[in-house]
Amino acid sequence: MVTIIIQKVYIVAVFVLLGSVAYSQQPTVLTLAPDSRSTGMADMGVATSADVNAQYFNVSKYAFADKGGISVSYSPWMRKLASDMNAVYLAGYGEIGTNNYISGSVAYFSVGNITLSDGVTAMETNPSEWAIDLGYSRRLTPYLSLGVAFRYASAIYADLNALNILHAGAFAVDAGAYFQLPVGQNKIFAGVSITNIGTQFQFADTTASLPTALRLGVNYTFNFTPEHGLSLGVEGNQPFVSGAKNSFDRATFGFGAEYSWKQTLMARAGYFYNNKNYGDRSHVSIGVGGRLEGFGVDASYWIPTSSSNTALDNTFHITLSYIFR
Repeated sequence: MVTIIIQKVYIVAVFVLLGSVAYSQQPTVLTLAPDSRSTGMADMGVATSADVNAQYFNVSKYAFADKGGISVSYSPWMRKLASDMNAVYLAGYGEIGTNNYISGSVAYFSVGNITLSDGVTAMETNPSEWAIDLGYSRRLTPYLSLGVAFRYASAIYADLNALNILHAGAFAVDAGAYFQLPVGQNKIFAGVSITNIGTQFQFADTTASLPTALRLGVNYTFNFTPEHGLSLGVEGNQPFVSGAKNSFDRATFGFGAEYSWKQTLMARAGYFYNNKNYGDRSHVSIGVGGRLEGFGVDASYWIPTSSSNTALDNTFHITLSYIFR
C-alpha cells in the first residue's frame, strides 16, 4: 500500500475540521464565510443589514444596499498547521435602473505547497480552489426583495493512489429573499437563502457534491439614539449532503451582536455552534469596524471553544471596502 506523506496538512486536517467524513470531498472555497463583518458575528449574514459582501450569504440583500460598492477580504487559514494557506474574497455590486442591482464575487483558496511522496518519489504541488459569481437582485416592495446568483467553482481532490491532485468544475445557483420592516425607531430583518444548488464535481472516477445549504435568520436593530445602535440576531445553516442522512445534527448556528456609534465605529461579537461529530468548529468571535467617507475597514478574530479544534487558533479576517453613495 502506498504511503502518502502530506507535508502541509490538507486532505485530512482541513476537510475533517470543516465538516463530517461525508462532507470531506466538498470544496473548501464554498464553505468559508469570507468577510470580517460576518465572521465577527459568528458567520451571520443571511439576515443582517445589507452590505457589500451579501453575495455569499444572501444575494437578495443588495436590493436594500447603497448605490454600489467593492470590497476585498483576506484570511490566513489554519496557520497552526501550515504557514501558506490563505483565503481571498473580492465582491462588488451596483444599482442598474430603479430597484435593480447586479453583483459579483471571486473567491480564492490557496492550499499552499504540498509534497506527496510514496517513499521513493516525491511531487511538489500548489493546489488551489476558486469560484466566480454573478448575481441579480430586485426590491419588489419597500420591505421585500428577491435575488439569484449563478456560480462556477473549481475544486481539488487528492488521488492518493496516483500521487496527483485533480481539478474539476461545477455550476451552481443561489436564491434568496430578504425582508426588513421599521418598528418605530427600530428595525427588524429576516432572510432566507438556499445556496449551491447545481452539478457535481467529476474527478476522473470520483464525484463530489456541492455544499448545498439552507440558511435562515432574523435580526433586530435597536436605535437607542441617532448615535447609538445595537443589532442582535440568530441564524441557522442546514447543509444537505448527497447520499447521507440529513439531520439537524449537521446544522450550524450563529448568535451575534453588533454595536454601532454614529455608523462610524462598530464592535461585534458572537458564538458559532457546530456539532462535534460534524466539524466541531464551535468558537467565540469578536470584531471591530470603522467607516469614513465611504471607506471601510473591518477585522475579526476567532477563539475556538473546543479542545479538538486548535487548528482554528489565531484565525482572523480583514476586509477593506468602499461604498458609493
